[in-house]
Amino acid sequence: ISVLVFHPTALPQSSISVSKEQRNKQEAVESPSDDYDDDYDDDEDVPSQEKPEISDNALLGTNLLTKDYIEEARPSEQVTLKCEVSNPTASTVIMWYYNEKTIFQHMTKVTSDPRYQLNPDFSLQIDNVQLADEGVYSCQLLPNNMIVKIELQVFTPPRDVHIMHGNKILNDTLELHQRDRKFILLCSAKGHPTPVITWSYRGRHLDEEYSRQTGIVLRKEFLDIHEVKPQHAGDYECMAQNGIGDPVSRRVTVVVKGSPIIHKHSSYINTAIGENVEMVCLYDSNPAPRKIQWIRDDAVVQQEAGKITITNDHHNHHSRTRLNIRNVQQKDLQAYFCKIENELGEATSKTILGLQPGGAHLIYSNVSDGLLHTWWKIHSIQQISEMQLLYRGNNTKYTPIAAEMSNQDQNPDGYTWTVRKSIRLPEGEWFVTARARNPEGWSSAESLPHPFQIRDAMANIQVASIGGSSAAHRTLPVLSGGGVLALLLLLLPFVKSLVY
Repeated sequence: ISVLVFHPTALPQSSISVSKEQRNKQEAVESPSDDYDDDYDDDEDVPSQEKPEISDNALLGTNLLTKDYIEEARPSEQVTLKCEVSNPTASTVIMWYYNEKTIFQHMTKVTSDPRYQLNPDFSLQIDNVQLADEGVYSCQLLPNNMIVKIELQVFTPPRDVHIMHGNKILNDTLELHQRDRKFILLCSAKGHPTPVITWSYRGRHLDEEYSRQTGIVLRKEFLDIHEVKPQHAGDYECMAQNGIGDPVSRRVTVVVKGSPIIHKHSSYINTAIGENVEMVCLYDSNPAPRKIQWIRDDAVVQQEAGKITITNDHHNHHSRTRLNIRNVQQKDLQAYFCKIENELGEATSKTILGLQPGGAHLIYSNVSDGLLHTWWKIHSIQQISEMQLLYRGNNTKYTPIAAEMSNQDQNPDGYTWTVRKSIRLPEGEWFVTARARNPEGWSSAESLPHPFQIRDAMANIQVASIGGSSAAHRTLPVLSGGGVLALLLLLLPFVKSLVY
């Protein structure tokens, strides 16, 4: 067999027709590489080294970029809710929901509301925003099944303001019993921003001080009373405001049922023979009283024409019963009892009718330069002839100090006296009361003395003679160390009883 071998160089170039694969093999034989295995490159099996650039978004694919957020708007405004999608494709589907109700299914509007519009960037546009548009909107990306939620909040004034007790909305009144241990009122309100709640009781703002006085505990929109008492009856008002529009308020009347409560009466009334006198008893009773009586000598006082009149009416926030006696005689000078009775209990108060002065009531006081200045009011139809201040320390007996009386102390009404008395007391805590005398005798001192704290040390000690404004004064020099102590010891008996 004869084999003919042709060499490509022996033939003209134009007559060579060699496949690409044959050429590569031939070049490999003619120009062998030092590292044949590593550098061998077959164009049919290995892609070209000139690769196209790939963006970061292409590497991420189609994703939902918007995160959950809150959108705020005012009524009648236009608002756009974002739904940003990276690298959307022909197969990308967007769904919009309002409170889980479908609005858009891809580019198809499902709702009939013309105010909704889907923008090319998949955002949802709402025209003429209304309060009813508040809620949660959801944008869903399919087929990735990714969801973003946007809560739309509309700026609105306070609305749906209610006072609630438990789960019950109160419209007019709330009945409680004084045996109830606790009750809570809640003022609920809607609006954006969230309304601020304030409370009032009986027409007065319930601030911290008033809350302590009434025993009412405030906790923002809550109002707590831990022990129901008759004095907790009255009007309660809550006000909601958020700076948008006008504040909105609601009111409820709390009625406390229980035994009658007597709020005010006079324990002693000064009168004179031949005078007319009125005794008054202010009370609250819920349920309404079934008996209102005045009692004297264990007997019910009856009305008597021209002599005794009993009137039952109302005064301010309380009920009232009044006993009027004309032309007072000696037999009328007794103790009278006001008795109020309802189906849940009764209440009684005592008033003594007499000729001696009424109790001395402190109406004003101040302390300056070691002097305690006091002003006292006394009721007496008869002429006041004498008045005494009584003071004591923590562990001492009362010491009486006389006060001078004059016609100038009598008020224009003819039976009220205002008396000023000043005494000098050293540092410490003191208890002071007073009494007065008229031709019929001494009044009773007030049952509870008034405490006073003398705080400032006396840098200068003034020595004054008794005799009012004409007293001569001189100031002693200020000493130091033991000199001050010795001087105080010498003057202590005098200082304790000195009257200015």
